[in-house]
Amino acid sequence: MNCLIIFLGNTLAGDDSAGYEVYMKLKNTVKEARMEYLGTDFFKFYGIYEGEEKLIIVDAVYGSDDIVHFINEDIFLIEDKSEGAHFLAAIEALKILKVVMEKFPKEVHLIGIPAKSFEEVTYDKKIIDEATEKIKEILEGKSSSG
Repeated sequence: MNCLIIFLGNTLAGDDSAGYEVYMKLKNTVKEARMEYLGTDFFKFYGIYEGEEKLIIVDAVYGSDDIVHFINEDIFLIEDKSEGAHFLAAIEALKILKVVMEKFPKEVHLIGIPAKSFEEVTYDKKIIDEATEKIKEILEGKSSSG
């Protein structure tokens, strides 16, 4: 199965950099999937999607103390709203793209890394390691949501 892993986040905004940190940790080690860091613009997905059947999205999430993993329709039930005036939240963008794209991945995973602050990094190496292990489990077909 073809797989695309998308990493989101702002490297200058504290915990929002978590997706980038996971990308940097995995970028030279994962061979089973294509990986792209998209910054904060999930709509870039539209331009880079090459028909992969599996999509893994890695992003910082606020309001959780642990890594979260959502699969397929559970993702689209999340009521994620942008808090900034100029950006759509990743889930909002994903919902729009699912409707407008001619082809869309059959299997979608969201890995959320706990975030608490836009001003400083509060996550530690352990949580980044947990996120990378969760991605590897998904790639090996050993993971379910939770």
